[in-house]
Amino acid sequence: MMILGSGTAQAEGENFMSFGMAGGMVFAPNAELESIPPAGDADFEGGYSFKTSLGVLLAQKFQLEAEYLYTFNSIDGIINPPTTTELVNSDRVTHNLMLSATYRVEVPPQGDTLWVRRGYYVYFGGGVGVSWQDYTLETLASKSASSLAWQVLIGFEKMNSSPYLFAAFPSPFLQYRYLNITEGDFGTFKTDASLHLIEFGFRFYGGFGY
Repeated sequence: MMILGSGTAQAEGENFMSFGMAGGMVFAPNAELESIPPAGDADFEGGYSFKTSLGVLLAQKFQLEAEYLYTFNSIDGIINPPTTTELVNSDRVTHNLMLSATYRVEVPPQGDTLWVRRGYYVYFGGGVGVSWQDYTLETLASKSASSLAWQVLIGFEKMNSSPYLFAAFPSPFLQYRYLNITEGDFGTFKTDASLHLIEFGFRFYGGFGY
């Protein structure tokens, strides 16, 4: 019987389902609002994010996840040199449906006599999906548009797995995500988005395929 959180060795052939949740900080570089006449660049404050995911982990190496990601950033102003228009009640919200694939490496590697395979993993990968951007701009009213999106991920996780449906103990992870949302057409302007996210969350793992 596998003992949760014991750090005992596990078979490489084990597969798991996963359910995850995370929150984070969002840093958004200025976004150019392309319009005629030019609207300028939107200057964003730092924001926050929330995500939930459902996935599978194959052989404890390859993870596939379908996820919903929400981000929010307030907008300080529109910069159109030499003019800067300050905004008070303006923001950008994104709703993202993403499919990601990551590769996991256990650290330290199998066979380390000091750590005895305690279930620490580094992972990296990327994904694609669809994003919906909602802009609320005092100067241009509220606008929404959808477009394609892609992302790259790198993270560190302490995995606590279970042979049952889901583990009693969550697996904490810390993750960096770069999310690029391709240009969307908002009618009066066009723009894309580049987001940097630092996320902390938990996954619950449960075995299947025995």
